[in-house]
Amino acid sequence: MTNQPLITWTQYQQHFLTERSCLEYLFRLKWPEGFRCAKCRHTAYYVITTRTYPLYECKRCGRQTTLTVGTIFEKTHTDITTWFAAIYLLVQETEVRTARIADQLDINYETAWSMVRKIRQAIANPQCVASAPRLDIG
Repeated sequence: MTNQPLITWTQYQQHFLTERSCLEYLFRLKWPEGFRCAKCRHTAYYVITTRTYPLYECKRCGRQTTLTVGTIFEKTHTDITTWFAAIYLLVQETEVRTARIADQLDINYETAWSMVRKIRQAIANPQCVASAPRLDIG
């Protein structure tokens, strides 16, 4: 994790200020080579946008998935931009307190506590850290 380049708040905001930019980033993380159905490996899909977050449906087999399934964001009611901001704050300062994150992100303490716990568990997972892409800001 120490090899991971730290970015400034301004650089962070340039990449993750909107929900759309966060979702595009998650799409690239989940499918770096483009969409690939987990069931049949087909690459063509429909996007269903009647939900909070897009639902991706394989054109061949009809299997549906989201960007958040299988992640710390699964079944969340918190905006994805808030999650990304919490991750940024935790990665930048290892000793940041949950109460500070709650205050800075204008969320209640219980929500912040749950998010911090999930983020720290993910960061502590060697597979998660090893497979995490570096943010190319150059």
